[in-house]
Formats: sequence, C-alpha cells, structure tokens
Amino acid sequence: MRIMLESKWKRFFLRKTIFRNMVTLALFAAMIPVLAVGISSYFFSASAVQSEVNQSNVRILNNVSANIDASLERIQNNAIQMLLGTFFSSNLTDLKNTNYTGFYSGISRELAALQSSNREVSDISMYVPEEAYLISPLFGGQRIEGSPEREALQRELDAEEQMKWMTGPYAPIPAYKTQGVTFISKAPILSNKPVGLLLIRIDASLFKSIMDRFVSYKGEQIFILNEQGELVSSTGGDQVPPGLIGLAEQQGKNQRFAFTYQETEYMVTPIVSSFNKWKYIDMVPVSQLNAKSKGIALITLAILAGCLMLGVVFALWGTRRVYQPIKHLVAQVKGGQAVELETDEVGFVRKRWLELSSTANQLQEQLSDQMPLMREIFALQLLQGRFVHYTSEQLEHMLRRYDVPSSREHHVFVIASDPQPDGGVRFQQEHDRELIVFAVKNITSDLLRSQALDGIAINLMNDQIAVWLFIDVETGSVHESRPDVKSFAERLRLLISDYLRFPVTIGLSGQSDRIAELPELYEEASLSLRSRMIVGGNQVIVYAGGSSEADLHYRYPIEIEAHFEQSLQIGDLTEAERMLDEFANSMKDTVSKPEWIHMSYYRLLTSALRTAYALGLDNKHLFGEADADPYAQIRQIHTVVELNRWIHDQLVQPIVDYVHGKQNQEHEQLIQKVVRYMEDNYHFDLSLDQCAQICGLSPHYLSKLFKKTMNVSFIEYLTKFRIEKSIELLRSTDQSVSEIAERVGYQTKNFIRVFKKHVGVTPGQYRGTESEM
Repeated sequence: MRIMLESKWKRFFLRKTIFRNMVTLALFAAMIPVLAVGISSYFFSASAVQSEVNQSNVRILNNVSANIDASLERIQNNAIQMLLGTFFSSNLTDLKNTNYTGFYSGISRELAALQSSNREVSDISMYVPEEAYLISPLFGGQRIEGSPEREALQRELDAEEQMKWMTGPYAPIPAYKTQGVTFISKAPILSNKPVGLLLIRIDASLFKSIMDRFVSYKGEQIFILNEQGELVSSTGGDQVPPGLIGLAEQQGKNQRFAFTYQETEYMVTPIVSSFNKWKYIDMVPVSQLNAKSKGIALITLAILAGCLMLGVVFALWGTRRVYQPIKHLVAQVKGGQAVELETDEVGFVRKRWLELSSTANQLQEQLSDQMPLMREIFALQLLQGRFVHYTSEQLEHMLRRYDVPSSREHHVFVIASDPQPDGGVRFQQEHDRELIVFAVKNITSDLLRSQALDGIAINLMNDQIAVWLFIDVETGSVHESRPDVKSFAERLRLLISDYLRFPVTIGLSGQSDRIAELPELYEEASLSLRSRMIVGGNQVIVYAGGSSEADLHYRYPIEIEAHFEQSLQIGDLTEAERMLDEFANSMKDTVSKPEWIHMSYYRLLTSALRTAYALGLDNKHLFGEADADPYAQIRQIHTVVELNRWIHDQLVQPIVDYVHGKQNQEHEQLIQKVVRYMEDNYHFDLSLDQCAQICGLSPHYLSKLFKKTMNVSFIEYLTKFRIEKSIELLRSTDQSVSEIAERVGYQTKNFIRVFKKHVGVTPGQYRGTESEM
C-alpha cells in the first residue's frame, strides 16, 4: 500500500500534467490573495482608525457647535423679530398711559408667543423699570424689591449695547441664579428711551443634553467655555481640568494635543464658534481609541488564519472537481486504451483543431446576427462623444465596420413620453418602462422602413429613444430639408402617442453634414426636449439656438420670493398672483436644467409653507390630509404653468382666505370694543380721534372700518344711541330738556336741533305727545 502511494506521488511531481499545474496554481491563487487582502485590510483598518482619531473630535465639536449655535441664533432672531413686530413698534409709552392693562397684557401675550415657539427656552421675562415689575409667562408678575437688583437692571437699560448674551447665573433675577445663559435686549430695540428690558433664559441642561447625543467614547468629556474662559456647560462635571484652557489657547483653533488628567491620557481638540466665540473642548481617552486598533488586529488575524485554511481546502477540492471533466474527456478520447501521453492533455486539444475551426465559423454567424445591436451601441457611443478623439481615418474605419454612411446630412431627435397619472393609458410608467421603450423603438423603426429613410433608433437607457437620421441630399432624396424632417417627427409623435395613449414630446436638433458634429446635434435635441418644462410637452420642439452654458448664470429670484411671502402675509391675492407670474418668467433662463426649476419651486413652496405655519395653518387645512407630501406632488408636474396653477389653488388661495377671515374677526372685535366704549361714555364729548387713539388706529382707518362693520358711520351710530337714551329719559323722568341734553352729551340748542331732525318733533313736543297718550 505504501509503495503504491509513493509511486502515485512520484508520478504527480515528476510528470507534467494539467492536474499538477492546476493544483499548484489553485494553491497560489487561494493563499496569495488571502494573505494580500488580510495584510492590506489590517493596515487599511489601522489607517482608518488613525484617521478617525484625527477627525472624530473636530466632527463632534462641529456638530455640537452647529446645534447650539443654531438654537441660540434662532432664539435671538425670533426675539429680534418680536421686538420689531407691530406691538413693540407702536408707542408703548402712550399705550401704558392710556391703557395700563392693555400694555401689560400685550407684553404677556408677546412673551408667551415667543416662548411657545422656542421650546429650548426655560423662561422669558420683561422688566419694566418704572414699576420695577417683572413679567413672565412662566412665573407670572412680580416686583423686584431689592435695590441692588434694580440698579443692576437699570445699568443694563443705560448701557450702549442693544442686546447681548450672558453666561452663568444672573443675580438680578431670582429665578436665574442657576447655571445657564441669558439673552438681554432693550425693548423696543434701537430706542433711545426703552420702556423695558427683555430677558430670555436658557438652562445649562439644554447644552448638556445636546453634548450627550454626540459623546461616542466611554470617558469622553466635552466642555463649553464663553469668550472670557468661564464654564457654560459640560459633560464632565462643574470644573474644567487645571491647565486645559491655557494649553488650548496656546495650541490654537482645531490644533489637537495630548493632555494628562488624573493619570489618564486624553486626545484634546478645541474649536471656537463663529457665532459667539465660545470655546468647545473635547477630551477623548486615548485608551478608548487604541482599543479599536487592537480589536481589529485580533479579528484580522483570526479571519486571515481561517481564510487560509478554507482556501487550501477549497483549492484542493475545487481543482479536483474542475479537473474531473478533463479526466473524463481524456478517457473518452483514449477509448479505454492505455495510451501514454507525450506531454500532457493539451496534445489532445491540438488533434481537435478542425472541430474548433467549425465552432469558430458558428460564432461568426452569431456575430452577424448581433450586428444590429452592435450597430445601435456604436451609434449611442457616437452620440455621446466617445469617439471625439479619433482621427478622421479611424472614425471612417469605424463607420465602414458598422455600415454607417458618413457623407450625408445628419439630424438627431430624442423621443420622451410623459404618462399622466389619471388612467386611460395602455401602459403604467412605473411597471412597464421596458415595454414602453420597446414599443417606441419598434414604431420608430417601422416608420423609418415605410418612409425609406436611413436611420438608427437608439435606446438611450433612460426611458428615452434617440433617432439618428442621415439623408442623402445629393441624390434627390424625398426628405431633403429640415421642414420635412420635422413633418416626419410630428407623424412619428402622433403614432406613438396614439398607441401609448399618453403625451409624447420630441426634441429636434439642427442639421449638419459633418459626422464629427453628431454629439452637438444630440445635445441640441436633448436641450429642445428639456425645454418642455417651459414651452409645454406633447409636441415637436425644434432647437432654437443658444448656449447650454446660459444656465450657469441663473440666479434664484430671492426678491420675488420675499415679495410673494409678504403678499401672503397681508392677504393680497392680486400681488401674490403677480409674483407667481414673475417667478415663472424668471425660470426661462433654466430651460436646459429642468431639475433647477423643480429645486426653485421647492424653495418657493417652503416659503409658502413657512408663511402658512406662522399664520396658524397646517398641511391638513391646505392639502386635506395631514400626511400629504406637497414636494412629491410637485415632482409629478411637468410644466411651469401647471406648477403655478397648483401653488395658486393649494396654497395662495387658502392662505389669502384665511388671512381675510382672521382680519375680519379682529376687526369685529375691535369695533365691538369701540361700541362698548361709546355706550359707556356717550354723555361725554366723544370724538373719532379719541376712539382711534384707544384702538391704536388712525381716525381715517377707524372710520372706514366702523362703516364697513356696522353699516353706519361713527357719528350716525353715536347720534342714534344718544337720541334713544334721551327718549328714555323723556319718558321716564321729569328732568328738563336742558338737563337731559347735558346727560346725553349735547348742548341744549344742538340737542333740540338733532332730536327734531331724527324724531320729527322737538323734545318738548315729544314729551307732550307721550303725556297725552
């Protein structure tokens, strides 16, 4: 047995056989790649970990800083917007003198609205120095009793700064004596004589919760310091490690350095916020970072050893399996005879050369069958400019190989289908894309054959079909000029549209007799097709010239968006519609980039939604469903006209109607307030100016608003009410006419004249008539 095994192994190593070569090659093929992949994987992983060490700290701090800065900047902007709003822009001093209660209730309402829109804020308050009164939606109203606190708040009012951020406890306010950040601003802003001081408080817990979300390593600590080096918040206690701040300032911004604290080595990265100059310092234990490298090394070694073992086993097993057909083939050729091979099994392949030649002939026939497909692929590459670097001789050789004429007049047009979502179509765009392209290509090829035109229908692999048409003008071909090509394209478009039952658009290029200009013709056809976003689809669009680089100079019309948003806020439907038209006109510069049109309308939609949200409208009121996605609806619209119509119907009209309804309700409440004031004070010398001053409106505007709401003028209503009161007094009392005139706010002479004008008789006559009855 041992002798037989030794003889077998000797034959294996001494004889040149395919099996021995295959085993040797398989072992090398299995082991060398595994070793190479394993070693390179380890070094790559170690490099990746080192890169993570170098980048993770900056990434974490940038994320923390971006989140905190965004929150602080939004709170500051909202506060400024409130201070520049209608209430704080009015004459607060006069309002306080004339309507004390309305003054404080207005402040409370504004503060409550600001706090409700900024959930990060722990408290918002307004300090009024004249009464030393502090108003807060959370704590209510309270008087500042201590003189030091009053003096500190007065110094803030007397300071030149209009607004600022302060870190740490804020002693003048009892509720602000914990760690946090306080925003202080005069109210009104930019006023020489502010009536109060706005204070917005943010607890340090907000910053800690943000930092906790970005902590990636065990033992990692993040510190936030203000511009003076004072601690704002941290994840590692209330004290900054001694010496850390000094090292961070020496190293500079984004300069990493090592720092040892409590016998632990840390990798420290500082950054400085561009918003408020705060310093963000991140400390990551070096041991945590090195743990990943050690783990990767162990895992890589284990995987490498396992892969080597499996590679050897599978190489031997796979080689034997692969060699089995060769072994059976040699045995079949031998026919059971014990024939010694001269060299190896390859000698038998030489004897079958005639059979291989026959197989080659068969492959040549298959290649001829595939020529139309290869011709189409060549045409696609030619349109895409893959052969622009070829010389004229090389390109001519390629044209002859694929039987494409060169000395012709060339035209290119691109066909695109735009299925509609409202049914009645033969195919569905989402499920039948391949069928649609197949149908369009077949219809195009059939029409080319029926019209005896030379051309190639090309699948562009993007659900569109391009047609390369080459016309022999010199031989007097029927289709010699561009108008005839357009007629052919229109006929083709109608055939495809009738078959598919949805709109079809064709973009038609210019013409050229140079094959090298074919990519430009294809670009012209593509630009013509893209322009259907502006001019509309379902037609043949002829290239009108121009440069595709014009869209590089497109600028988003931000001024139109701002005017549009302002029109919605005040409920001006005519102006909002005009801004929509202006916005559509500005899109003409992006005819070659329809995706830019969608992006611009996404931004305009965001502006309208932001306005609706600020007014109190949500998606359910606008689109009927709370989970409706207006951005998805925009993506389904194919023309600018349809986009404008959709925005008008879904956003502009509902927002304007809501604003008008809200204004009417406010007007009615305001007029009812004026009416109550008139009925309570009719016996005084009332005037329109007095009532307008109480409401904070101009006399002219109040007069128009009163007439519109009550259907009578201000004077008519006051006169009618006074006459009714005088009639009651004439009936129920024995007072003289002079006394009654004084009680209803008239002089005697004027009272008699006005009474007779409205009642028909004098007050004395009226009383006499009533007595007789």
